[in-house]
Amino acid sequence: MLHRIGITGSPATGKKSVGRIVAKRLNYDFLDLNDLAINGNAIIGMDNRDFIIDPKKLRKLALEFIEGKNVIIVGHLLPSIFKRNEIDFVAVLRCSPWELMKRYAERGYSEKKAKENAGAEILDICLVEALRVFGRKKVYEFDTTGKTPEEVANELISSYKGGVKKKAIGIDWLTKVVESGELNIFFT
Repeated sequence: MLHRIGITGSPATGKKSVGRIVAKRLNYDFLDLNDLAINGNAIIGMDNRDFIIDPKKLRKLALEFIEGKNVIIVGHLLPSIFKRNEIDFVAVLRCSPWELMKRYAERGYSEKKAKENAGAEILDICLVEALRVFGRKKVYEFDTTGKTPEEVANELISSYKGGVKKKAIGIDWLTKVVESGELNIFFT
């Protein structure tokens, strides 16, 4: 039986770092959907320095890559490319929006792009999409705030192998942001 683990989340939550560690520890292949889109010529344009992806082409490339393999698949596009029956376990990596803003500054994101991505994290966009496509039984949240990729990989592997399950819909950044009175940091 083949195993496919999907890892999704907002930019800078640790998807690639955690995914590579999990793939190595489980001896699975590793697929980064963004890299596949770039290398497979599935990019059809640009919009404010963001790639516009041809989802049909990326899906075809991804299905070809995973055929006959145990694989870790990472990318925020996971719910747009795969169907419920094609992924066995979905990890949604989450991170404090305050920490994300620091990471975005380090990556040189514009203020607008940083706020859009942090806002998406606050509003659970990646979680909601994962739940919509893959269902509650397959989707688990992992908070990466203040943790090393190795620590998150350990939690993910433990949960995948039947250890402590991380419930979906357990992380609530919106309430914390509202209570902090710092909405203007993330939304203007």
